[in-house]
Amino acid sequence: MSSDAKSSASSPLGAPPRHAGMKIFTYPKIIFIWPTFITAIICAIGMTVIGDKTSDPRLEARSEQVKKMETKDKTTTTIITKDANGRTTEVSSDRPVRRFSSAQNVFGLLFIVVFFFNLLIMAIDFPRFTIIALILLAAALTFFLLWLNVWFNVIQSLVGPLERIFAVANAAFYTMIAVAIFLNFAVIYVSRYLDYWEILPNEILHNHGPFSDLERFPTMNLKFDKEIPDILEYALLRSGRLVLHVQNERKAIVLDNVLWIDSKENELKKLMSRMEVRITSDQEAAAESA
Repeated sequence: MSSDAKSSASSPLGAPPRHAGMKIFTYPKIIFIWPTFITAIICAIGMTVIGDKTSDPRLEARSEQVKKMETKDKTTTTIITKDANGRTTEVSSDRPVRRFSSAQNVFGLLFIVVFFFNLLIMAIDFPRFTIIALILLAAALTFFLLWLNVWFNVIQSLVGPLERIFAVANAAFYTMIAVAIFLNFAVIYVSRYLDYWEILPNEILHNHGPFSDLERFPTMNLKFDKEIPDILEYALLRSGRLVLHVQNERKAIVLDNVLWIDSKENELKKLMSRMEVRITSDQEAAAESA
């Protein structure tokens, strides 16, 4: 009952309730490293499942061959095949050991590739037209290689050197990477309250510093722009830039790396459409603060 009376006293009869305002936080670029965080967890679980095996399959195969030669065992496997007449023949085959497709190498390369693209996204801004051009270029190169492979068998010559790549790490390494990133996320989440913006129907508040220093700006004739400087960052966390143009201020207020920028834009439009001037008595002010 007291809350109903308070809300009815704070807004005129028949008028919609007052907008409570919105808070806008800006984040550092490291927030976009969350795909590496997820990949590290997946690789840690995968390495645990395979028994944390980090040995090179080729070295294991060579040691097995040495043991067989020392014990004078056969180093080849026997495969029984049947021809069209039903006759069986025994074929001796030495299957090559492929370390590139081994589980430990797949996890290692997966982590490196995701980490590389994560750093690339954080280092360079990719506008919309740039990313479209890169996609078209990658598709053109892929079709060109497939066309060359018909005549010159190019793909086989490219796949061969991949067998020389062997990158591996144990489960503890991936776990420590995930823990380090998680601790950074926790620090960012807590420290974001040291510098944030609060948009109210009648004013803009800038809270910053360890002792909550406060700056006030008017919202009269406020204009704002939404920008998407990096389409990949927008794809990861719907991140963008808000530019606030405050009346009688020489410089615009630029807020970079605002997450979920579309929802912030919609909320800001609603708030700006509800700008209001209220004259309250001492009794109403005391009732609102109670």
